[in-house]
Amino acid sequence: MLWVFDVNETMLDLSPIEGVFARHTRAAGLRTAWFDLLIRAALATTAAGEYRDFARLGAQCARTIGKRQGTPLDDEAITDLGAAMRVLPAHPDTLPALTALRERGHRTVALANSPQAVVDVQLRHAGLASVLDAVYSVERAGMLKPAPATYRMALHEEGVGADEAVMVAAHDWDIAGAQAAGMRTVFVDRGGRLPLPGWPVPDRIARDLIEATATDLP
Repeated sequence: MLWVFDVNETMLDLSPIEGVFARHTRAAGLRTAWFDLLIRAALATTAAGEYRDFARLGAQCARTIGKRQGTPLDDEAITDLGAAMRVLPAHPDTLPALTALRERGHRTVALANSPQAVVDVQLRHAGLASVLDAVYSVERAGMLKPAPATYRMALHEEGVGADEAVMVAAHDWDIAGAQAAGMRTVFVDRGGRLPLPGWPVPDRIARDLIEATATDLP
């Protein structure tokens, strides 16, 4: 079985980004507002059939959040944000979950909205590159997740059918996109989120990656 993992929030911890906004705006709680706006921008871009570089989109959303807060972010702040995104730590459950999957003979890959150059640095810094068989950026597909074409790109590169792959993500929209591509899915509840209503229930709902990958899907 091919296990495909989302990167930001699913495998990597975004909490250090809070400190970047706090240093440059003296305000708390902006990390969540920024990432939610970034995801909305990505969803709107995808729905319009367009593609935008996810890192640049993140910078634009950060500037918007800064203006809304009354503290516009300068170039130094944007540089700090980009640097922080490249050195995010892995969630404590990520490495043991990936290791256990590989020991059971499964193939593990990452599928990220971030550009290839960014996600490669992220996963090397987080100590995860050695337990991933491949790392894919959606820029190869020319669309952002959750466009089904992004998941199909990864499946094509791996030479497997959708029924031979499972998508693991902490985002409802990512699960929905993978389902639309015909993949099996595991939703990881990071922060009390729920799967999207109106879509099929994921094959598994788990509290963390260890629970998500503890046993093979039936």
